[in-house]
Amino acid sequence: MHKYRTLLSTLLQDRTVQGRWSAIVLIKATIEVGGWETLQKCLPWVRGLLGFLTKPDPPSSKKLCIITLTRIFLLTKEYPTLIREITTPSLPTFVQSSLQIANSKVPATLLQTILESFSQLLPRHPTIFRSYLKQLQPLLCHLIAPTPSSKLGREQQQESKFVITSEVTAAARQLHVQIPCCAPKGASSEDWGKALKGVINSAHQSADRVFRAVLEDWQSTTRDASTLNGHTLDDEVQDLESDNLGLPPWSGIYAGSERLTSLLRLVKVYLESPTTNSVYLNIGVIMDLVMRMLSLTVPASGGKSFQNTVRLNNQVSKEEQNNLWLLLPDLHVAAIEVLLALSTRSQQSTLPLDSLIIDQIVWVFGAEKDTAQIRTACYLAIAAVLKRSGVTLPKSTIDSLVPLIRASCEDLLPSEGSVGPTKQTPGQAKANGNSQPQTTANADTFLNSSKGISDPTAGFAGLKEAACHLLPILLTNIRAQYISDSLRARLDRTAILCQHKDAMVASVLNPPPSKKFGKPAASILPLMARSFPSDKDVEGILKPRMPVIRVGVQDVDAQDEVEEEEEDEEDMIAEAEEEQQRMEMEDDSFVGQELDTILESAGQPATAIKDFAMRDDANPNTTRDEPFPQDSLPTVPEPTQFLDTGKRSIFDTTPLSPSKRVKFDQDQEDQLTAQRISPVPAVTTTSEQAPDTSVAARTSDFTASATASTVPELPQPGEPGSDSDMDDIVPLVFGQDTDDESE
Repeated sequence: MHKYRTLLSTLLQDRTVQGRWSAIVLIKATIEVGGWETLQKCLPWVRGLLGFLTKPDPPSSKKLCIITLTRIFLLTKEYPTLIREITTPSLPTFVQSSLQIANSKVPATLLQTILESFSQLLPRHPTIFRSYLKQLQPLLCHLIAPTPSSKLGREQQQESKFVITSEVTAAARQLHVQIPCCAPKGASSEDWGKALKGVINSAHQSADRVFRAVLEDWQSTTRDASTLNGHTLDDEVQDLESDNLGLPPWSGIYAGSERLTSLLRLVKVYLESPTTNSVYLNIGVIMDLVMRMLSLTVPASGGKSFQNTVRLNNQVSKEEQNNLWLLLPDLHVAAIEVLLALSTRSQQSTLPLDSLIIDQIVWVFGAEKDTAQIRTACYLAIAAVLKRSGVTLPKSTIDSLVPLIRASCEDLLPSEGSVGPTKQTPGQAKANGNSQPQTTANADTFLNSSKGISDPTAGFAGLKEAACHLLPILLTNIRAQYISDSLRARLDRTAILCQHKDAMVASVLNPPPSKKFGKPAASILPLMARSFPSDKDVEGILKPRMPVIRVGVQDVDAQDEVEEEEEDEEDMIAEAEEEQQRMEMEDDSFVGQELDTILESAGQPATAIKDFAMRDDANPNTTRDEPFPQDSLPTVPEPTQFLDTGKRSIFDTTPLSPSKRVKFDQDQEDQLTAQRISPVPAVTTTSEQAPDTSVAARTSDFTASATASTVPELPQPGEPGSDSDMDDIVPLVFGQDTDDESE
């Protein structure tokens, strides 16, 4: 490592430009990789690099040297000892040498590198830069608001010694915003507010001269009305006086527009740049400037338009008025950018201003929507406002956005004009003797139409990006009931044809309200699933994995329902097997059990209202004089307690539908006829539980029947309604088909 560092030190003193250039590149890479061990020994390299800035080396070597020194100074910030040993003694020399290079005629890339280096070092070392502000501010005044279209003579512009590009201007604005950090301790916040207010006042002064061709209806709430001398109206619009920022003079309407646009963008940089301390931001002053810029719009071509009521200043030439209409869109784009920066910086503090911002943007969009830059800026601003407060906006505000929403859909799907056959006018058709106008086909038109017409907005990539960014926000942050059916159909159609996945997902998640009760509105979910079959977001919407949370006592999960059905089925099978075993045991006991089954089946109700199932005594041959024993005789409940006792499982051997009549023996017939007078007991006993002595039925108010709740009376032989051809008269018996089964 010692030999390596010695080699780098030797290369720094090399006589060739290539050797010194190689040394700069290797030193930067070594510093970034070596860490503190290498950084603490780099003081000789820093001194050698500072010597390069004063030598006549090519601009590329000086640019790399400035980048390397800046990197070294930034890396020493974490080590106070290295700051005291390396940065503090070396930084003043670096600043002085860099200012000398910047004030000379240098390439734009080298000047940009110097300004960007100062922007990073000034907030970290404000006390060192404080002594160089008198040299730094005049340099920035020529860069932050250039006016290349100025009509001033060369003798008035001889101070400009360098080429100004947009990158150089952006770097100069970023450095100008950091200058308040050099204020004494505790005064940086106050200086920041004063600097911003000075930029806004300078913008108002420039607007007083640029807008002199019209009589503005805008009234300031933070400053007095401007008064211009009468003799200046006949001359070229210009500003030869130096303002509070020290900006150079300008002349001409185009130069004035460039100065005003640059100042608006400087205000935007003030809002976007971070500050070392908390600052006080006067939102009213900024909104006052923005509303002044947006209140003046290009008048419409028609005389009946509301926006055509622009009062013109007759003392200004017609040419200057027309030039002002050409320059207004650029000013409005800069003003909308300030609104975007303000909404981003202030967050929730400017929520009450959202309705005012939307109204002003809609006003500008209606007058200048033919300009692609205006449409792009309006789309971005409306998207930012709707994203934070779109749900709270009233329907009247949403209705005002309909033209802008339709225009965004047209920008995503531009309508290609087709050249078709020319049509005859009605007068020409009548002259030719035709009652209906005819079309004349031209072969050349078909050849020309086949080539296709190029999209006029194809060169504006930012326009389509802004419209694509706005589309899903419209479907997400606006209440669905506030969007008409035709507009919603246009938004959905645009999302489908453009294959905009985010917009299609937003449309599915926020469906339109249904017009018919109980019927959901149409959804584009099938089209989205067809367009993005392998997308995870679409798959999550189609097949959600989260279990459904049901509300109610009877609602359970599907898995639980399946398990319960399986358990019920197993229980029913077990009960059926037990019932079959019990029947087999009862068949061996006595023949009288068959009559119990017959009477039980006869007691089933024919209607499907309620099923009251009751069984008769187990032994029909026993007499009913003696009661059951008290311990084995159950109590007969009330009729309302029999609601579910008669339900039979699907495995029951006795069907519920009526079957054929069964013939009985004469003894069984007499026995059944004798039993119809006495009430049917509700106690069912098996052969094991039946006593040997005769029992008497306990009386009850409830009896089961085939139709309601009483046993039907059987007609006697010979009575009306009896079957004279049949000797066996029995009620309908369920579940018996043959005589063999009754035996």
